[in-house]
Amino acid sequence: MKKFMNGALFGLALAVIFIFAGTYTKGAPILSYVYSNSMEPLIRVNDAFIVLPVSKPQVGDIIMYRPIVLNAAYITHRIIAVGEDGYITKGDNAPYRDQESGEPEVMKDRIVGKVFTIHGQPFVIPRLGSIPSSLKIGVGGYSGYLSIIFLILGLVTAFFGSKGFLRKRKPRHRIRLRHIYRAIVWITILSVMLSIFLGSRVSQIKYLVSEYPGTLGDQVEVNKPGQLVMEIRNKGLFPEWTIISGIAPLSIAAAPEYLPPRSKETVVLNVIPQRKTGIYQGYIQVYNYPIVLPRAWIVFLHGLHPVIAIVITGITAGLWGTLLFKILSHVHGFEEWIPLKARKDKLLERRMKQVSAKVIGRSRK
Repeated sequence: MKKFMNGALFGLALAVIFIFAGTYTKGAPILSYVYSNSMEPLIRVNDAFIVLPVSKPQVGDIIMYRPIVLNAAYITHRIIAVGEDGYITKGDNAPYRDQESGEPEVMKDRIVGKVFTIHGQPFVIPRLGSIPSSLKIGVGGYSGYLSIIFLILGLVTAFFGSKGFLRKRKPRHRIRLRHIYRAIVWITILSVMLSIFLGSRVSQIKYLVSEYPGTLGDQVEVNKPGQLVMEIRNKGLFPEWTIISGIAPLSIAAAPEYLPPRSKETVVLNVIPQRKTGIYQGYIQVYNYPIVLPRAWIVFLHGLHPVIAIVITGITAGLWGTLLFKILSHVHGFEEWIPLKARKDKLLERRMKQVSAKVIGRSRK
């Protein structure tokens, strides 16, 4: 049993590391894969690789970045030079630099990480990317949620699937109400932390740069600063604090601080001037925190690091749950709704027999 528990705890620790690593890479996956041959032969199609945070990218690094013009969620190419505004990138197997295809020089704010290498060679897991590709074909955007479900099922199996746990003899310790309370508190903490991570995202915004922009909030004039309008939603049943930031070339002009349950609000974005007409992509990062702490505290903690804010928010939710159970434990009759004692002493079974005997007796009369 101990071996299985250690394995489950190790798996859970890895899951937490991979989940929170996304906050360092601005929401990008830490384990990713390529779907083109632009980096062959180093990284082939569907080869998986690890992306790590990078503070000072250098010429020769293979980076993952968010493009503005090229039609892709992420691009993994090598830095070949430093330009006037940012970095110049190119795939090892690509005939042209990204900037020759219209992509602006890559500013540091759009770089989400550097590919992990060993002695200058990318560490890759061959063909691993074909698994999520197949999942997406079959289940679409639900593949990420299925991964989390399979992770939880694996942990449960590791904890409870050993022969030691399935022995027929009765355990020495009976389940008490305090055990249920503790389990609910821990589930609350983990659920809140996971919900913040899943609800906090980087959204891609496409807009048109033209000579004669329209008035629908998704177009700007060439060579001039402009503004875009987008909506954010709270699809949950609980109110949330929002912390929103723009990733170049976008910045926040106006944004809501609070989202009521099942609501939507408008965000106004500033756009830096673009030199050419065409369709561009920008990005904003949105964090949604359940309202369990004052907003000023959340903003301060988030400024230290989003991981700190996420963890403390989860712990605070657990403390509120603990306080609630402390109060309910003093409410007369509350514990009768949880029939642990009745099961333990077989009182429930005897009471059911008494009730059935009375009902049968009445029906015979």
